[in-house]
Amino acid sequence: MSSTTLSTHLYAPRTDLWDWQLRATCRQVETDLFFPQEGETHHDRRGRERAAKRICRTCPVLVQCRTHALSVGEPFGIWGGTTEDPDG
Repeated sequence: MSSTTLSTHLYAPRTDLWDWQLRATCRQVETDLFFPQEGETHHDRRGRERAAKRICRTCPVLVQCRTHALSVGEPFGIWGGTTEDPDG
């Protein structure tokens, strides 16, 4: 009978995949600004989206945020200055 040796290897976290979020301007803002709210009117939604996109335009990690959203298919919210609505 043979014996099998199991070895465990603990992998280090891949912070390079998400540490860009620590530099995001939106970290200083209430998250509700970036996501649709229940009962929100079309007019209110457009105003909220414009305000969120203004914040995104000055963000140092805008490109990383947009790339993340597109690569994982973020279904909701403002990410990298874009919305889930292609016309938004």
